[in-house]
Amino acid sequence: MQNYFSHNYYYLEHYSLPYLKGIGYGHGSKNYYWDSRKRKDNLIVLQYTLAGTGVFETSDQKIQQHAGSFFLAEVPGDCRYYGQEDWQFLFFEFSKEIIPWFYPVDQSHHKGSECFQQHMLTLVEELRKLPELDFFANTQAAYQLIVALKKELLTKKTEEYPLAEKIKTYLEQHYQESIGLTDIEEVFQLSKYKSIRLFEQAFDSSPMAYLKRYRVVLSLPLLIEGQRTVDEIAQQVGFSNGNYFAKVFKMELGMTPSDYQKNKQLFTDAPINQNEE
Repeated sequence: MQNYFSHNYYYLEHYSLPYLKGIGYGHGSKNYYWDSRKRKDNLIVLQYTLAGTGVFETSDQKIQQHAGSFFLAEVPGDCRYYGQEDWQFLFFEFSKEIIPWFYPVDQSHHKGSECFQQHMLTLVEELRKLPELDFFANTQAAYQLIVALKKELLTKKTEEYPLAEKIKTYLEQHYQESIGLTDIEEVFQLSKYKSIRLFEQAFDSSPMAYLKRYRVVLSLPLLIEGQRTVDEIAQQVGFSNGNYFAKVFKMELGMTPSDYQKNKQLFTDAPINQNEE
């Protein structure tokens, strides 16, 4: 077990960007108990079991946590987690800006990959060396972990739902076209109802909601470049017009495409160890 370590980060401004609010190694005995319904924090917890056992519990599930298990929990929210036998874990506390990427938030998974565990261990060891962390270095570290977590979750889903993965690939290959559920029905010989249900089981999203988010993600580097108008970018990534693009963009990221462009200088490649002596 790594030595117990915990650190919290506080910033006056966070620019509507996701960032890490806390990190550390934790240890929970049978007296360790967190009830998210009663906590006053405002965050998302990622907790990864290194050794021992614990429990993650929601209103309809009670899931044992063993080495390699991990869960996401919204705080405050409708879940509880508590220790059993020498529960040892890594934890990361995110700001709630990550919610759109991980809905529904309260979820638990078994057997995280070695690559995913190593990413988290390396990140904690890098950050524990820094007495202070610039906000943009923090948010960059948060984004790296978000990507690693998203990849881990999608890999698990892909293995369980191969047809859903084929539908996702189809959407990503044809994102610039005007496609809908009828096209999925024709290509995969699957009713609209079944295609929606299958995709939601695999990716916690409907096919069309996923396509909207995918288009928004593809628009980000184009907005940062600043060489095209919002209307031009909207059409390039598959939206029918700039107004609809702006509406979807704001729903996904909480700001307009124009605001994102104006704040593009915030998205720099600052190394996470820039304050290390």
